[in-house]
Amino acid sequence: MLKYLLYLLDISLVSFRSKDYSSGFPKEITKTVDISTLAKVSLSDMEWRKCLYSTDCSEIGLVILRDSDNLLSLKRFSKQKVNRLGKEAQVLKEKNLMKNIGPLAFVPQVLCTCADRAYAGMLLNTFLACPLASILHIPLDETSAQFCAACVVVALEDLHKNGVLYRGVSPDVLMLDQSGHLQLVDFRFGKDLSDSRTFTICGMTDYLAPEIVQGKGHGFPADWWALGVLIYFMLQGEMPFGSWRESEIDIVAKIAKGQLNLPETLSPEAVDLITKLMKIQDLVARVPVLSNLIHGLMVLIGKGLQIQVFRVPHEISSRISQHLESLLEDAALPRASPPRDVEELNAPEWLEDW
Repeated sequence: MLKYLLYLLDISLVSFRSKDYSSGFPKEITKTVDISTLAKVSLSDMEWRKCLYSTDCSEIGLVILRDSDNLLSLKRFSKQKVNRLGKEAQVLKEKNLMKNIGPLAFVPQVLCTCADRAYAGMLLNTFLACPLASILHIPLDETSAQFCAACVVVALEDLHKNGVLYRGVSPDVLMLDQSGHLQLVDFRFGKDLSDSRTFTICGMTDYLAPEIVQGKGHGFPADWWALGVLIYFMLQGEMPFGSWRESEIDIVAKIAKGQLNLPETLSPEAVDLITKLMKIQDLVARVPVLSNLIHGLMVLIGKGLQIQVFRVPHEISSRISQHLESLLEDAALPRASPPRDVEELNAPEWLEDW
């Protein structure tokens, strides 16, 4: 089993060369930042340049530190939207989860937290490029899909060892950095799993495991199911059960029944792995599939950030560069002005410990 898994995730162990896969941004902007100087930076010290990804109450974007050309990534929450949606507890949970994690491979460090009249933010030690979905307008070749799957496997394994259930494996949530590596920066569905199961139904509909939609309680195996769905989508360009945008009820019913038909165009190795990851009856059986893979990878490349010696496939770096070219056309946008009706949000109770 380990042999074909290592084949499917064919990792080339060569020196990591992010410079070879230039993002298209000026080199002077991407120079190394002294993170020790950022512990007490405020939002007023940053200029918001471009939103890369947004949710109902947050957005992740690029910021430039004032009086410098240093470009970093900021996750900020709109106080107004958080208050209106009643998501104060969820935002605090996500912030605490991200600050307490790590350092882990493919989970960026929170450099500092800060807030102003309109936003509460977390400055991240990464230079993000785009959501994975931005480069999946057509299916990936198998090598590129292998690479993305390997990043997710290592990230999930580390999170699970730290007791964190992610529930965010999907191309709309996973981000790519400017070097081409996946980064996990959205933990709104994350949970510190003290028990073996949780019963909260949350996540991206297409990636929900059967035990989630059935309300039977779920744990770490739900993340591995989602990885199987992601691999299928990266290789096929469509969802294995159809899209929730067509009929969410029908999709959930198909997931619950495990009605999975794999196309003949998939390689035997991909079919074998996806089938094992998406076992519907034997939940525990999903995990050994990955444990063998993890052991083989760890023996080869060791722990922690050393995993970033993975060579980024050319297809991924090329697609990111094409995306960034369009991004740069309107990157120099003025920073949004705070809404006028935020006086009552200046010091909400949920921000006292931000």
